[in-house]
Amino acid sequence: MNIQDEEHLSAISDCVLDLRENNVFVPTDKSLGTADSGKYHKFHKSAYLVVDTNFILSHLSILEDLENLSHDKYAGCYQIVIPKQVIHELDGLKDSDKSVLTSRHSISKLARSAIDWCYAHFHESVPTVTGQRLHERIDVDATKDDSILDCCLYFQNVENGGGNFVVLMSDDKNLCVKALVNNVLTVSYRTGMDAELIASNIVNELQLLNSVIANEPCSDQHTGQGGDMIVDDVNMYTELYQQQQQQQQQQQQELDRQQPKKMADVDRESTSNSFSDVSLQIFSQVTTLVLEAINYAINSTYGDDVYMIEYDESKMKTLRDAGKCILRLGFSTFADFFDRRNVYNPMQILKDRTEFG
Repeated sequence: MNIQDEEHLSAISDCVLDLRENNVFVPTDKSLGTADSGKYHKFHKSAYLVVDTNFILSHLSILEDLENLSHDKYAGCYQIVIPKQVIHELDGLKDSDKSVLTSRHSISKLARSAIDWCYAHFHESVPTVTGQRLHERIDVDATKDDSILDCCLYFQNVENGGGNFVVLMSDDKNLCVKALVNNVLTVSYRTGMDAELIASNIVNELQLLNSVIANEPCSDQHTGQGGDMIVDDVNMYTELYQQQQQQQQQQQQELDRQQPKKMADVDRESTSNSFSDVSLQIFSQVTTLVLEAINYAINSTYGDDVYMIEYDESKMKTLRDAGKCILRLGFSTFADFFDRRNVYNPMQILKDRTEFG
């Protein structure tokens, strides 16, 4: 399911924010530490897509497509991460009685679908989808959206030795601002966005990052203190959107080049078929008109004596038959039915002789 209506998206985000304001969050445990970052290899980094609650509620089909692409096309280059806070919020929303949306898109139904999706992937241990574990935190006191941001920072700066490529997928502008301030890229849904566009950009960025690390592992140009990757604090969607717009423009230009030719072909074919049909129709109507006119003239001239000229109406089928009949009976039979005016006006004749129509 992928919800595109902005009003519905806003309503879903409001429900999530309302839940967070009512103190539904993951309990902290200060005794928990963080993972040892020194035991991981530092020269092959990973990409992590950290999903916010509003995104999984609204765009579950995109996440499913991203998972399939990672598994089937991109050989597990990136992993989808579901934060602990999101799991708790989905659990809190599954029995929601919010009626801001249609029943087909009710909050409770969306939450249950998201929970089912997470359960299926966690249960099957699908490597491209994972949940945030208890130890995968930096600030154990972080709550609400700060907890989701903390999840991003953990996978960016700690997991696999740090310096990983992390993208927050969220429709919450406030959370996106917090993420960007902390050098975490974000993706917010816009109309027309699909999984392939997101995945291809992430994989390209990841390949670039790994290439830089492999070639210049100690360069300050690409890494900051502690080996953290420095990224511009701009929304990743800007690049995605621009690329999508370019693709759409190229497709439209191609269609524009092909369309005139196609339309011309259609017009020619249509004109040809239309002329053929119309000409046959006109010929048929003219034939009928001439035969009826001859029959009317003969019956008007001879009346009951028509049998004397051996005229058989049933044998009059074509214009050729009409011509032969006129030649055989002569001008005198039809003279009274021709206009003797000096100026020949076919349209006026038709108006004057409407009885022949």
